[in-house]
Amino acid sequence: MLKEYLLSQGSATGRWSSSMPGVQICRFSLPEPEQEPLRSVPVCGAPLQFEVLFCLTGRLTVRALQGTSCTVEAPGIFLLSDSSALRSCQCSGNLSGVLIAVDAKAAKESLVTVCSTLGMKLDTRIVKKKMTARNGCTALCGTPWTQAFFETVRYLSEQEQERYCVFKSVELLYLLCTEVSESDESLSGSGCPVSHSLLEVKAYIQTHLSDKLTIALLCKQFSVSPTFLKEGFRRAYGVPIHTYLIQQRLRRAQELICTTRMSIQQIAQAVGYEGMSQFNAAFKREYGMTPGQYRKMSETATLRPF
Repeated sequence: MLKEYLLSQGSATGRWSSSMPGVQICRFSLPEPEQEPLRSVPVCGAPLQFEVLFCLTGRLTVRALQGTSCTVEAPGIFLLSDSSALRSCQCSGNLSGVLIAVDAKAAKESLVTVCSTLGMKLDTRIVKKKMTARNGCTALCGTPWTQAFFETVRYLSEQEQERYCVFKSVELLYLLCTEVSESDESLSGSGCPVSHSLLEVKAYIQTHLSDKLTIALLCKQFSVSPTFLKEGFRRAYGVPIHTYLIQQRLRRAQELICTTRMSIQQIAQAVGYEGMSQFNAAFKREYGMTPGQYRKMSETATLRPF
């Protein structure tokens, strides 16, 4: 839908590129309309097409045939898998961002390669089924995942942002395959309720990986005791809080190594490591190779830099 609309607007609106078979990228900025504050976007699209809009400015609203609506505002992310259940689409005149358009059939091998590099398994049929329950679209705004994305992307060049958006689009499809309901998220592995403060701590860690996070700081931030935080987190999520923090930092580092041209030292600092030796050792323990070796492997296994 957005792909067809942007293509109809010509090259003055956006810059198109292709990162790998079946995946197109458009960095666009719609010019301000002279009269109407809103633009109407024709509702159309082919089956097995996924569109992910990383909205940098403006707002987009779609309305379903059954009367419900879905709105994404900057900074936010909009995912579309099927426009057949939609009645209308409107966007503000200042809408801009990065659109990733995925042809699931043409991109099948590319998606498998990217998922393999990131240690994920993606089933687009499950994604399609879950998106159908949402009238074919969903918006993400203000979640820990989106906050972490926009916090990271602002440090990247435009070229790196586009590459990063491709990988995060694949991760978003993967998360839809494996998502749990909000009620499930509030339960521990044993089925016991998780304290709201622990949910907040987990979200805070995900969005503050570059900060110097300590037990004392987290206890002060969320008004909990060290014993409650350490024991409660382990019971709720199955790992000590320190282990979880390291896992999240290394996963973010892995993403940045695969998707950006940031130096290894810059990446180490971006995920909260002050010393290179500590970062290299932790990364090698987790992935069996140094960050530099992992970058060379990922460049060989996946798409080359744009």
